Amino acid sequence: MFFRKGKVGLEYYFERGKECLDRGDYRWALESFNKAIEFNPNFEMAYYMRAEVYKKLGKDREAVWDCIRFLEADRRTPGTAQDLKEALREGINVARMESQRNKMKAEILSFGVPILLEELIDGYDPEEEYKDTRFYGIALSWLEGNSPRNWCHIGFVQLLRKNLDDAIKGFDEAIKENPEDSNAHYFMGITLSKKIKLIKKKGFILGGLEKAEELSKEAISSFHQALKRGKWRICVECGWRTASAMNYCMRCGKILLSR
Repeated sequence: MFFRKGKVGLEYYFERGKECLDRGDYRWALESFNKAIEFNPNFEMAYYMRAEVYKKLGKDREAVWDCIRFLEADRRTPGTAQDLKEALREGINVARMESQRNKMKAEILSFGVPILLEELIDGYDPEEEYKDTRFYGIALSWLEGNSPRNWCHIGFVQLLRKNLDDAIKGFDEAIKENPEDSNAHYFMGITLSKKIKLIKKKGFILGGLEKAEELSKEAISSFHQALKRGKWRICVECGWRTASAMNYCMRCGKILLSR
């Protein structure tokens, strides 16, 4: 057994994890930080260090989510448990230095936001509910502070947040900057389709029928533009897309658009 009896606790597991990470023993480093988090789920530095282990193991998704957990823990006031007060006093103090904290945040965001957004884009399901609102807020704030801005990512985050008009603006900017961006065209079609559904729910009042028909044409046009530039087949009924050679939508059974 790697861990010795009589020396268990937050400090022991955290320090052991750092030692294992430094010498490249990632399996035991991961186990150590897992144990540290079991002792105190609010101890932010354990998430930060575990994310480093996940990066070394090539587990980008797990690393990103630990980065997000670090940011969430960063907003919480530490507990008053005696073991937390006594454990890792020096490490905690360093972590709470503003300059160090800002550096950590910058590293986390620049690593985590693009990776996770690309993963969400690749696996996007129009019928799924995306509820990680905390991450979307963090991602949008970071994206809007960057120069140049990634407008497709901004539009996508706004789509996940159900801010459809802002999403359309983002995708419109993305298409202006890069007309060959297949994702921007596809998600523009998705966003327009969702607007059509909202209009239909309102019962086509105050010119809604004409507006829905106009948006429907724009959505189909956007899907066709995506098809010209991408590798998918797309269902105009529900927005589902696939890279396979199938002809019918797995969601609603409609015929898929193809090149």
